[in-house]
Amino acid sequence: MAFGDLNREYRLFIFSLFCFLLVKIPVLSQTAWFTDGYHGGIYGHYPIWQARFMVEQLEKHPDWAINLEIEPETWDTISVTDAKNFKAFQSYFEKEGPTGRIEFVNPTWSQPYCYNISGESIIRQFHYGMAKTREYFPNASFLTYAVEEPCFTSSLPQILQGFGFQYAVLRNPNTCWGGYTSAFGKDLVNWIGPDGTTISAVPRYAVEELSTESTWQTESWTNSRSFIEKCFANGIQYPVGMCFQDAGWNGGPWGSEYKPTRYTTWTNYFEMIKGKVKPEEWRFSQEDIKPGLVWGAQVIQQIAQQVRASENLLVTAEKMAAMDYLFNGERWPEKDFAEAWRTLMLAQHHDCWIVPYNGKPGDTWADKVVRWTDATNQIASGKISNLFKGGNNSEYIRIYNTSGAAREEEVALILPEYLRSRQVEVVDAKGKPVPHQLSEEDNGNVKLLFEASVPGMGYATYRLKQSNKKLPSPKKVNPSSKKIRIETDYYSVIIDPAHGGTITSLIDKKNGNRQLVQHGRYLNDLRGFFYQEGKFHQGSENRANTSIIGEGELFTRVKVENQIAGQHYWQLITFYKKNPRIDFALHIDWEGEPGIGAYDHGRHYEAKERNKAFYNDDYKLHVLFPLNEVGRKLYKNAPFDVTESRLDNTLYSSWDSIKHNVILNWVDLTGQKQDYGVALFSDHTTSYLQTDSLPLGLTVQYTGRALWGRNYRTHGPTKIRYALLPHSGNWETGSVEKASGQWNEPMVAQLTPHSTGVPDMSLLETVGDNLEISSMTVENKNLLIRIYNTSSRDTAREIILNYSVGKIEQVDLNGNLIRELLPVNKGNGQLQTKITIPQFGFVTLRLIDMKLKK
Repeated sequence: MAFGDLNREYRLFIFSLFCFLLVKIPVLSQTAWFTDGYHGGIYGHYPIWQARFMVEQLEKHPDWAINLEIEPETWDTISVTDAKNFKAFQSYFEKEGPTGRIEFVNPTWSQPYCYNISGESIIRQFHYGMAKTREYFPNASFLTYAVEEPCFTSSLPQILQGFGFQYAVLRNPNTCWGGYTSAFGKDLVNWIGPDGTTISAVPRYAVEELSTESTWQTESWTNSRSFIEKCFANGIQYPVGMCFQDAGWNGGPWGSEYKPTRYTTWTNYFEMIKGKVKPEEWRFSQEDIKPGLVWGAQVIQQIAQQVRASENLLVTAEKMAAMDYLFNGERWPEKDFAEAWRTLMLAQHHDCWIVPYNGKPGDTWADKVVRWTDATNQIASGKISNLFKGGNNSEYIRIYNTSGAAREEEVALILPEYLRSRQVEVVDAKGKPVPHQLSEEDNGNVKLLFEASVPGMGYATYRLKQSNKKLPSPKKVNPSSKKIRIETDYYSVIIDPAHGGTITSLIDKKNGNRQLVQHGRYLNDLRGFFYQEGKFHQGSENRANTSIIGEGELFTRVKVENQIAGQHYWQLITFYKKNPRIDFALHIDWEGEPGIGAYDHGRHYEAKERNKAFYNDDYKLHVLFPLNEVGRKLYKNAPFDVTESRLDNTLYSSWDSIKHNVILNWVDLTGQKQDYGVALFSDHTTSYLQTDSLPLGLTVQYTGRALWGRNYRTHGPTKIRYALLPHSGNWETGSVEKASGQWNEPMVAQLTPHSTGVPDMSLLETVGDNLEISSMTVENKNLLIRIYNTSSRDTAREIILNYSVGKIEQVDLNGNLIRELLPVNKGNGQLQTKITIPQFGFVTLRLIDMKLKK
């Protein structure tokens, strides 16, 4: 080779090397970030040595930082059982300061999933959790929300911002057993909530794939070289990984394969990249949460029912106690309500829902939920009873309405034994008789139902008056083999015992005599796959016993007794005279251990296997609603939100294809014209079914192995309540949210002494539809009222106050003043104030120096 050729080859080599280094060196030297930390608590997992361990590791690794998601109640215990080391940890936190190497990123009381509970519950989780954390860490700042589990809901931006948060993290990379979020965007997004509130967030990147080696992780759970290089290659300038270790893991800093990687707190990361990247707008939908719980398992069903019942009861009790405070000058029981919320919030702990069987016999998470909700209910019921003390042997009935709008509907009074044989009738304050009817309950109680009209956020008084006839007894009818035909002002109904007592015809008289049941199909039918037999069974395959057990001035009630796959069940169906809602109750008496679901995992359940039987809702036991020509456009409510579904169907069978198929309180079906719809209400959070052949179904039962190979069994009868509400228009014009609120928060009636004040009274009234009083409490002698706009439109509404007030302030969730409202005197002892609330938004009003109008 000639010298010139050698020189040319050498120069070509140098040039190639230069180009290679020009491309590769910047990539290899670019910095990545990692957010390490700990998750757990005294109820989940928190060893006594954890505080000492964190201090030692922080001192040993000066470049390390930790993000803490620890149940705030933990500090009550650890400050006593490990006082010396806890004080050292407190001192270390104070030394680091608010921008140091320790940050509290989820101060909720029990780390709830959020999407499965009420919006008001979420607010209280933050309110009580932040206060408890600051008892021990007075200088703690709460700026970023980040979680280990999929603890998300679409309305979090306005809740977080209301508490002063500035940032959020929309991923949970190392613990996706219970689900995950959609992949979207790059470094940052502007997470836009349903009310329009925006908060800066780190998403699960669009390129961040689910792990191929597990069913509980995404790629960012470790900063692997391949993941970080993929991030850089796809334009992510400041890639950040995340792993919140379980408290009790003793390995110290979580390793990162990619170098260089810097540990950081989440807030320091956000502050570091602020202004360096342009966030992408993301209208994060409720369906961007992909929850993978064991829907239909009886243990989950019962937990959801217990939590829902306690939520409804506690909020009702608070509102009634606030009225008692104002009407009667009674003490506001702050400590009692704080304890009632504490036990309810513990029942909302994510571990209750995902590992209900964990724990010793008699002390599993499911066992704890029973005790916790019982404690909540006892306190709440006691506060309600305080308003009726001295009412025994009285002839007066007081009915409380805890909504902001006047209500005229049926109410229920548990009838004392001494009244069951008396000749009485129910009359209003003017002595006018009102429609009434008796109903005998399964527990032996007899309820007196009567029609009552009660003003908003107030009460009305009715009376039992001597009559020349006894109260009508609940109707007893022998089971019939003939079709039952029912006529009300709303419906013409046929219930056919030859097809399992299902509804074969349901005609809506108020809306053009629409036939709501598909031809040849059966409404309110049960269907499920019993894998031990290898076949589907339906209740409509069998002849049922049907009977009318209640018929009177207020309602007609039908009882259906049937069996499916040899399992006996009964249903109650109630049609009201003056209410379009149709109520259902289902009770299944299980014998043996039937297998219900797609297939039997047996003893060979593999956690890493993507396909699992409990994901496949199509094979679970369902109540079916083959609605005729209603449409397939589906809406579903969520905490402070209503979401239009984007799903073609709800079916999936593997971890990597989870869909949001969750019903919180209701789902609503309508057509493209949105001129008619049917809503389905559920008494608990569960899943709903929508397939190509079935417009709508409600999940009732799954049995078999599921998460961690646990055998999800039946532990007694299955008991659920649900309802249908046909309506004109869409969910909004059809007042579905209002009807659901009334179903969940019925008026409260009890006997009361005549001497307790005036017969009728109202604190306030909301003018117009679509406003919901989310809560009403007393704080520092001031009334706090939270008002939620259930509409999809920004709403300007009037609030009428029936008492004088020194000042009305709109405040944030921390109690900080936003603005002062100026009420107008309307005369007649009434004040009027106007408020504007964005769609699906809420406002909190503080009413100072209140004086009731006499």
